Amino acid sequence: MTRFAEDRRARVPFALVGVLLLVGASTFGAAISTRGPDRVDRDADVAMERASAETTAALRSVVGEAARDAAAEPVTAPAETPYGRLLSDDRPFRDALRLRIYLAARERLSVTQYRRGDVTASASLPGATTPAELRRGMERIEIRGVENGTALRVTVRNVTVAAREDGRVVARERRDWTVTVSTPVLALHDRATAFETRLNRGPLEGPGLGRRLTARLYPIAWARGWGQYYGVPIANVVANRHVETSTNGAVFETQRAVFGRSDPAGRWAMQRAYRELGVREFAAGTPVDGSRVARVLPRPNPDTSASADLSLDRRGVEGPSPNRSIAVDVGSLSGRALVGLRSDTGRQNRSLGGVLRAAYRTETELRTTRVQTYDEPRPEPDSPGEEWLLQGSDVTTTAEAAPGVGPTPSVDPGERRLGGFARRVALERVVTWTWRRGNETLTTTGEWTERYHVGVTIVGTYAPNGTAPDRPTRPQFERGGPLDGPNLADVAEKAERRLVERQGGTEAVAVAVAEANLGVTDCVVYGDRPDELRTWTNADLATLRNRLSNVTTSVQAGDIATYTVNPPEQLATELRRHRTRLIDAPERYRGAAARARVGARVALLDATIRRLERRAASHNATRESFDRVLRGVGVGSSRRLHELLEQRQTPMPSRRATLPGSPPGGAVGVVPDGSPAYLTVASVSHDRAPGVPPSRSYHPLSAKNVNLFAVPYGDAADTVTNSGIDSTSGVRLRTAAQVLVASESMSNASVRAARRPLRESVSESVDLIRTRTRRVVRNETALTRSEARAAVAEGFARWEGPGRRALAAGNGSLAEAIAVAADVRASERDPERTDRLETALDAAVVDVRRTPAATVGEGLVQEALTQVRDRAVDRAVSTAKDRLNRSRVAKRLGTIPAGLPVAPVPGYWYTTVNVWEVQVRGAYARFTLRTKRGAPVSTPGASIRYVRDGSTVRLDGDGDGRPERLGRDERVSFRTRTVVAVAVPPYRSGVGDVDGDADERSGTWPRPSCTSWDREACRDME
Repeated sequence: MTRFAEDRRARVPFALVGVLLLVGASTFGAAISTRGPDRVDRDADVAMERASAETTAALRSVVGEAARDAAAEPVTAPAETPYGRLLSDDRPFRDALRLRIYLAARERLSVTQYRRGDVTASASLPGATTPAELRRGMERIEIRGVENGTALRVTVRNVTVAAREDGRVVARERRDWTVTVSTPVLALHDRATAFETRLNRGPLEGPGLGRRLTARLYPIAWARGWGQYYGVPIANVVANRHVETSTNGAVFETQRAVFGRSDPAGRWAMQRAYRELGVREFAAGTPVDGSRVARVLPRPNPDTSASADLSLDRRGVEGPSPNRSIAVDVGSLSGRALVGLRSDTGRQNRSLGGVLRAAYRTETELRTTRVQTYDEPRPEPDSPGEEWLLQGSDVTTTAEAAPGVGPTPSVDPGERRLGGFARRVALERVVTWTWRRGNETLTTTGEWTERYHVGVTIVGTYAPNGTAPDRPTRPQFERGGPLDGPNLADVAEKAERRLVERQGGTEAVAVAVAEANLGVTDCVVYGDRPDELRTWTNADLATLRNRLSNVTTSVQAGDIATYTVNPPEQLATELRRHRTRLIDAPERYRGAAARARVGARVALLDATIRRLERRAASHNATRESFDRVLRGVGVGSSRRLHELLEQRQTPMPSRRATLPGSPPGGAVGVVPDGSPAYLTVASVSHDRAPGVPPSRSYHPLSAKNVNLFAVPYGDAADTVTNSGIDSTSGVRLRTAAQVLVASESMSNASVRAARRPLRESVSESVDLIRTRTRRVVRNETALTRSEARAAVAEGFARWEGPGRRALAAGNGSLAEAIAVAADVRASERDPERTDRLETALDAAVVDVRRTPAATVGEGLVQEALTQVRDRAVDRAVSTAKDRLNRSRVAKRLGTIPAGLPVAPVPGYWYTTVNVWEVQVRGAYARFTLRTKRGAPVSTPGASIRYVRDGSTVRLDGDGDGRPERLGRDERVSFRTRTVVAVAVPPYRSGVGDVDGDADERSGTWPRPSCTSWDREACRDME
């Protein structure tokens, strides 16, 4: 084994080691000689790195401060100034925020630096003093919200970072900075914008104030409308006090939907408003002095220097609703159809007599045969000689008929042989020829004989042309049937009389058949009807009439109120659907009487359907005019009105504690704070709304509501359709009578003077009804003239004065009273006769009320109405403590009719509707959103505040110390409208505002009063 010392492999020469040592020493010496520049580079790198870190921190601080400043003075409308034009019209808030970030970042970076040894590093943005330079500076700033707007991500482009030593730049770089700051400024602005947008939405434009206002007004209007109908002393169904309270409730619901919660002060104010409204509503109908009770309660916007612990849950009182089903029946319409059927004044085949007669109709035919049994040839003319010329010929026949035996014409299936005979007929014919020769005349004759066998059959075919369903009828042409009447047994005799006897008898007919010149061969014969047929049929029709009158269709009250259903059309459809069951025709008629009875049922059913169809057409015509009225006030149509009605079911928004978000943002709890918290039509001052300057008052809300059919004269139906009464100046008798009755409780001299001519005119119309009812009693009963007059007089005597008698005529009670009085005077009491008479009287009264002669002059009604209202108002305001008197006045006003009768035919309609158009406009003096997220952590309890108060926003853009005008932070304002329709049952006083204030305006309509910390913003209102 070789030892290491002796092994010479892999050994390095000593000279090579020396060279390596020499090179290493030289390198080390050079490194030591250049040590100063290396130090400078390391200081610059550290300074640049530390400056970048401090720039990031500075930008985060700048963004947070700029966001808070932008929220405190949000620009929503750019100014028409060079600096205002830096902001775009569609996103001024974001542009203003970018400008604030740029100016603050430039200023903060100018004093932010880091020093390392002799090296100083800092970041910078280029200076800008002109609008053009500022625009270029704004272009460096990019902002966007992240995490649902709860954080703000800002990118600052082209930031220069430079390191200097003794004024010399030793390092420089440009870079973009992006920072994300937990500040919900964009979320606050976007939510405030969304809130204002929702406040300005109409009911059909989406969720918002219009839809929620509709949902709140409908139950109020329906409850008060039905209360007025049932006698509660309500003169103004929808008042602006209801609009005010409903608007505020809808605003707070909109706040909850947008921000997750509503204004805490507003909730307290809303509770106070409910209490005050409740006191007013209670005091309006009771002898309690509402003015005294109201003083016990604080105003909705409390004094900010005081505090109160009041709690009142908002609970809706469930009352009449548009969802309420109304059963519309045929009612008295079938009775009037029966009266028309019995009157025999219409088309023959539509009268009861015509219907009964049609059931006894038979088509008869004289069916004949002729067989020649002997035939001699007719002789030819024989000239008496040459030169005689034939001038003409004349044939005379001598006929002889004798009884014979032989066949007669047969009868087809379905026909009945009513009679017949056979005859042998001999025709002796003589022809006379006349000849002429010059002035001479000569006649010659010839004879021949023809013999025939003639057969005659009288055929009858039962051919009723009524409307009864086609069914077999047995027996026929023989006595019997349900009444054991003639049952067409007399048809054979009548047919023979008309077809045979009227043509000379059997021999004459036989000769005519033989000679082929028979004249009449067919005719229609109506059989005799039993005496009991009409009474029997009337009783059956009375039963059917009752069944028809009880046929109903169920419709929702809201659909009727908006004219989106046509109940008469539905009723007609319902009758057609049950036609077979109502007619109840048997499989086989037991004679013509049974068929006549069923035909009468069909006639009554068809007459009722025709009347319903006319009502349906009238309903559609009224709806078209109703639509014109709605278009006139900007609502559109009944279809749009119904869409508005559907919005009343808008659900209540749920409360959310925070707006969602996650890091770097986070959940944000936003608290809205309005000033005033409760928007009232009355003025508010600084002590109740801190947002209002101390020296000025403010009207935050204006309201207008118009009752479209408040006219209680001329009938709203005539006002809408201009039909039904020929004279446009005529007022329906029922309406005039209601005004007359309402005026009777007023003892003022002016009211008595106006009532006197109205009473005379109503009395004249009532006299027309009296005359007509006397005639009906005479025609429908066996009473004498004096007895009929006495019965009518007794019926009228049940009511005192022409006004109440006219109302009794309108609601059908007068017809009933007269019918009962007539039945008492009859020899025998007959409930069916009384019922028929009542129906006839009711139809007659309706006919009279339709005539122009029964109307009352509009001027008379208007004058009386004006005096009643004036007197009522005088009484209401004469003394504040006499609440009992004021309650009575309201009750009297409630008797004045109002509303639009649906299917406006005198004496028949199924509901009365009215419509209110409501408009609201409002503006907060100051509206604030508060949240703790984004507030400086160095200040405990601080919050970021987004404030909209209508003030001018200024910012020093050029650095001269004087701020330039950027724009304005517009107040949160709104305007919206809705329409409410109410339907109540017919008759009574209907529904509507009857206090003479159909167009009610509150506040400073058409827009709220203006107040601002800057008086210049309101110069157009001063």
